[in-house]
Amino acid sequence: MAFVGRAAAVLVLLAMLAPFVYAVWMSFAPGEILEPPTDRWSLRWYREFLGSARWTAALRTTAEVAAVSAVVSLLGGLGVALAVARYHFRGRAMLSAAVLLPMFVPAVVLGMGLLPLVRGVGLWGTTLSIAAAHSLVSLPVVFLLLRSALEAVDPDLERAARGLGAGPMTAFRRVTLPLISPSILAGMVIAVVLSVNEFTLALFLGSPRLRTLPAALWPEARDKETPLLAAASCLSVLVTLVSLGIAARVLRRDEVHKSA
Repeated sequence: MAFVGRAAAVLVLLAMLAPFVYAVWMSFAPGEILEPPTDRWSLRWYREFLGSARWTAALRTTAEVAAVSAVVSLLGGLGVALAVARYHFRGRAMLSAAVLLPMFVPAVVLGMGLLPLVRGVGLWGTTLSIAAAHSLVSLPVVFLLLRSALEAVDPDLERAARGLGAGPMTAFRRVTLPLISPSILAGMVIAVVLSVNEFTLALFLGSPRLRTLPAALWPEARDKETPLLAAASCLSVLVTLVSLGIAARVLRRDEVHKSA
């Protein structure tokens, strides 16, 4: 049975990786048609992507939005997780449900709802508006991750530190924060991954002059379908895989540390 389970897992993994491998293959096509190369391979589309001001600007916007979104979702998720995990107050369950609500709202509905708001405050087409929207998507995941980490930390450790003369902030910074730091790093990485791959909100809240990479690729995918799509997708997926690998490694080290 163990062999069957491992074989099934390998088959599922291969099925998930097959589209990415095919996209990598197509990204080396020398011609204008979106098809895998047969006799000659070329880096033409990678050079075109990295040498184009349009695409590098979209890539830079994606990085800026992801960085701001990760910081905002981390601060918000950590604050709410601390309130829910460490304090008992009326409305605690409602607060937890409210934080999780964006997980159950379709991105199209969320984008349409945020569009008049950001236009009303004059933030439409800015990095801040897209980053704030992306942080709503990643906030529930970061909150769940940090709440679980905080609940695994014994509150008596902070009480002991305060009994020895440390203030509340010092006790949290010197005792609790190092213990949950792997979860904080993993939450930031996951927030970056979600932001890099988010398309719908960026399409609603971006402008013709400010687009993330997925939003900038949409007209290319709709009208041209050149191997540039495959090259850009490979670079995006590569960032995602590296980020997920970092998160998995951090969580694994945390599990090993706790079991030791």
